[in-house]
Amino acid sequence: SFIKLTSTFPKHLTGLILGLCTHHVPLNQHLFYLTKTAAPDCPHCPQIAETVHHYLFECLHYHCKCHAIVCELEQKSTLLSYLLAEQDVIPHLVHYMNATC
Repeated sequence: SFIKLTSTFPKHLTGLILGLCTHHVPLNQHLFYLTKTAAPDCPHCPQIAETVHHYLFECLHYHCKCHAIVCELEQKSTLLSYLLAEQDVIPHLVHYMNATC
């Protein structure tokens, strides 16, 4: 369960994972919904909405960093549900997010 997964995490990490699960993170699609940005588009990929899925798996700007996770975690790393539910995968996800900020 989510509570069991995050029980040992600091609050900011729990909030980050919750935000990714609910898609309430500061990516342009969500910011556009909140009327905080002019368009939902990815700043690196014109005409493509910057969603959680796009940010983690599809954005060409972050392809090298995404490829590193795929190499380490193998095939399951392309599933958002796997990245957000496995305790041993969370450090890889955090490393990716720190490297792409």
